[in-house]
Amino acid sequence: MLFPTTDFAIFFCIVFLMHWLLKPSSTSWKVFMILASYVFYAWWDPRFVALLAGVSLIAQLGGIVVWRTENNRFRRLALVLAITVTLLPLVYFKYYSFFTLNLANALDSFGVDSVVPLLQITLPVGISFFTFMAISYIVDIYRNELEPTGWTNFFLYLSFFPHLVAGPIVRGDELIPQLKRPRNPRRIDFSRGAWLILGGLFKKVVISSYVATTIVDPVFADPGRHAALEVLLAIYGYAVVIYADFSGYTDI
Repeated sequence: MLFPTTDFAIFFCIVFLMHWLLKPSSTSWKVFMILASYVFYAWWDPRFVALLAGVSLIAQLGGIVVWRTENNRFRRLALVLAITVTLLPLVYFKYYSFFTLNLANALDSFGVDSVVPLLQITLPVGISFFTFMAISYIVDIYRNELEPTGWTNFFLYLSFFPHLVAGPIVRGDELIPQLKRPRNPRRIDFSRGAWLILGGLFKKVVISSYVATTIVDPVFADPGRHAALEVLLAIYGYAVVIYADFSGYTDI
């Protein structure tokens, strides 16, 4: 589910209403927000919900093991193992095709057929963001900058839909204390939140989309038909597109 869409507008209105109604009950609010975040993630492909839950489970267990290990040597080993296991899904989904293709080309140059199957693997949206958030959580625990939080808090921390698919990567000591803090349904900073959302939508829908469709895409589609100055403008325009995308999503 993308932010500048009708689907997200409907989803946001429902979630905001329930978020406001459930504020007095901390546990109910957290459970609802986890479910809402998983629905948000499943909107793109329901199969990858298990991946998000699996990374959350691995990272939380890894953080607990690191925290409870007293011997420095074994603690460092627990850290390495926890990070390695947490990284495995990202490595598989993002780099399997790259490594297998290069391996097949290398073996082919020696006249050897590769036994490793070449697969076109769909990259789960946001996997880099929640993987590196999970790793930062484990590392902060190893450095004694953070204690393992409760399971509900951690699953919400990693899946919280506003930063799930487009970042930013939020450290545990920044977001987790906010999840624990009691909420007053009578106090909602609506005007500041609305201003940030509208500003983010402007960056994404107006600036990013306009520069991409009118300047970047036509040149990148066929660079040979454009002058050097047009190509240079398209390159800088692409930087503007990337900035406006990520800055806009962050504001939202």
